[in-house]
Amino acid sequence: MPILVTTPNGTVGRYLTEALRDRRDVRFLVRSEAGAKALGKVRGEVFRGDVTDAADIRGAVAGVDRLYLAHPFTEDQVAAETNLGLAAIEAGARRIIKLGARAFSGDGIVPDAVTSAHDTITERLRSAGVPELTVLQPDRFLQNFLPAAASIAKGTLAGPAGPGARGYVDVRDIAEVAIAELLAAHPIGGEIEISGPQTLTLPVLCERFGAVLGRPVRYVDIPLDGAWRAALADRGITPTAPCGSLPRPIPPDWPWPVAPWHLYARGHEDSHRRRLQ
Repeated sequence: MPILVTTPNGTVGRYLTEALRDRRDVRFLVRSEAGAKALGKVRGEVFRGDVTDAADIRGAVAGVDRLYLAHPFTEDQVAAETNLGLAAIEAGARRIIKLGARAFSGDGIVPDAVTSAHDTITERLRSAGVPELTVLQPDRFLQNFLPAAASIAKGTLAGPAGPGARGYVDVRDIAEVAIAELLAAHPIGGEIEISGPQTLTLPVLCERFGAVLGRPVRYVDIPLDGAWRAALADRGITPTAPCGSLPRPIPPDWPWPVAPWHLYARGHEDSHRRRLQ
């Protein structure tokens, strides 16, 4: 069952790489020599190619049976993922595990463009008739807070989250589900929502991070005003894109436990402290 892993150095992809690096039947798609070096030693194949180049895409998917499909949220995400997925299906791939996102919903939650892009890609893959399609729909990544460490060091975490609570999730849990779906003889398939064990607002999360780090951290809400929208527009993001429909919840007998926020925080405490110094 030849497997193609895209974004093998990505936030989630790096953990797939760690789990699959000793398998001969895995191909890792990287864009540059730097990306290849970042992978480290792998037993399978490292394929250098550009996901916007048709010839590179054909080479990457040749002979592949299963595909882990992911791409950064950029202007070309829809085109890149769609073209790669459709090429894989045309080349005979039977299973695609797509990294998506949990839909935003509830009071105080503003529709976002991220979910809309994933919905568009997913619909195109379904329309192409892929035999086995799993769409992972995780909530917000806990690791997304690492770049804010400098601000946290000053006692502040700012963001436009509003009053809504999220089920913040460790990306290692997401990778574990992706690997299980890739390797399973009979995958669960469909849309799989992945969330942390609690839904937390950012003020509450700041309190708990502060307790772990030993310093108070307060949350500052960024107004969703014209300046915020203009900043997103400069990055090619449309903040009012529709969210799409909610996926089904995690089954009661879900076989992969998810990590609570405090295990993530303690597991990354040294990293946070280095950044805070």
